Amino acid sequence: MDLLLSLDYELCGNGAGDVMRDIIHPTGRILNLCERHGAKMTIMCEVGEYWAFEQYDAGLRADLGYSPCAAIRAQIIEAIQRGHDVQLHLHPQWIGAEYGQGGWRLRNSCWRLADLPDGLGSPEQVTSIIGVLCRGKRALEDALRPVKADYECTCFRAGGFYAQPARSIIAALKTAGLRADSSVVKRYKTSAPFEVDYSQVETDKTAWWTTDADLTAEGRPEEGVFELSVSSKMEPYWKSLTKTKLRSVSRYWRMEKEAQGNRSAGRSVSALPKGAEVLRRMLKKRPSLFDFCTLSSKGMLRRMAEHRGNPEGPVVVIGHSKDFVNDREFDRFLAALHQDETVRSQGMSEYVRRTLSRTGTAESREAGCRGPASSGTR
Repeated sequence: MDLLLSLDYELCGNGAGDVMRDIIHPTGRILNLCERHGAKMTIMCEVGEYWAFEQYDAGLRADLGYSPCAAIRAQIIEAIQRGHDVQLHLHPQWIGAEYGQGGWRLRNSCWRLADLPDGLGSPEQVTSIIGVLCRGKRALEDALRPVKADYECTCFRAGGFYAQPARSIIAALKTAGLRADSSVVKRYKTSAPFEVDYSQVETDKTAWWTTDADLTAEGRPEEGVFELSVSSKMEPYWKSLTKTKLRSVSRYWRMEKEAQGNRSAGRSVSALPKGAEVLRRMLKKRPSLFDFCTLSSKGMLRRMAEHRGNPEGPVVVIGHSKDFVNDREFDRFLAALHQDETVRSQGMSEYVRRTLSRTGTAESREAGCRGPASSGTR
């Protein structure tokens, strides 16, 4: 059984948080735990944030006493040197973000890739779907190939899982040379804060080739992209409210409150549901993510056991650096898996390369991405 551990490496979607406290330090603990038990982590690196930190590096250094972009760059390079993986993650509201008076002004009209103002666009337009994916892939490869010559950015995850409408996004992924996506959560559907609907996935597989129009539909090899769906199970909402989950939500709430002074372009957006919405959801079944930040070790091991009944594809586990307060349970989970010779932990790009090789599609696409990967977004 193939295990793909993935970490969304980011601050809150509204700009709240501190890079050292909420990204660098928890990620360091996570990587140490993985290495203790021979596991590989794939860091899904939020490049939109990184570009904003680069652009306002002088002001951030003055306000924080350190450089967030330098800290991020150093950590992802170190992660590659230690045998882990780094792939592409993006919240488009950071494209063109502005920093001042200790806060961020994000473009909240562009939380979804499909809402970028230049539409599908071209590789030269960073405010287009093709442009931002090309630039993101190129930025990671420019940073990481000097320390790992065969490094390739092959995989993408949309911020908030917002990879719809899918036709343009699939076309842009293929143009950029990104062969795999990991944005689909089976049966996930929401309209808040924005709309996404993955309720119509029919395949029992956890990974599949998509069509050229829909990430949720199974197509022929190379027709679309290779989808690595994030593992989840349907259960009543109240079951997900574990002690660790509540601690994580409480921490996230405090982080968002810290950023109440942030100025947002467009309506204010929070990733946390309001109290009335929580009550409405309580008894409804919903997809509960296989989240190593919130599940107990027993809960994680139960999820692994459930996957044994359906060996079609890998188990894609998710976590968020800013949410990680679950050191002991994650340690126990990894320790138990280390004793199981049927489980193979690997990086996401390694799994994709192996899959492409088996299906005879290992040759690199000629990406339409050219030009410098520097930070200018304005």
